[in-house]
Amino acid sequence: MNNGSQNTSQIEAEVNDAFRGLVDASRALDARRYLDYVDKEKFTGSNAEGKVWHSFDNLEALISSGFPMVEEIVSLEFSNVKVTVINPSTAILVNEYKQTILLKNKDLVKQAGGGTQVWSKSGKGWKLVSISDSHAK
Repeated sequence: MNNGSQNTSQIEAEVNDAFRGLVDASRALDARRYLDYVDKEKFTGSNAEGKVWHSFDNLEALISSGFPMVEEIVSLEFSNVKVTVINPSTAILVNEYKQTILLKNKDLVKQAGGGTQVWSKSGKGWKLVSISDSHAK
């Protein structure tokens, strides 16, 4: 394995670790910890309904209001996860997901789809700079 392959493998592992931390924060419904994985200065993204977030504040409002509505994450599974390293400070992670959520009003919500995340390495580790989500029909 040459030095470039080692660096790529290391970056893939670091981004996967950051992704697992983000998933763990989601499962725990820990909005603060989830948002710690986001670059507050550079974030932008889009959701499955075709709405865009032009700043961290837009995502923070969604997460901070949405997590408290959830009673329990019944299941949250990610498959087909792949990290593509663009350069030593940028990587793209794509995945497919299935989740079942029990809301506090006792509604059961089932969702599936795919996601794309752009991760950027900063002095504080790997941070999300963009998220894009789609729901399966």
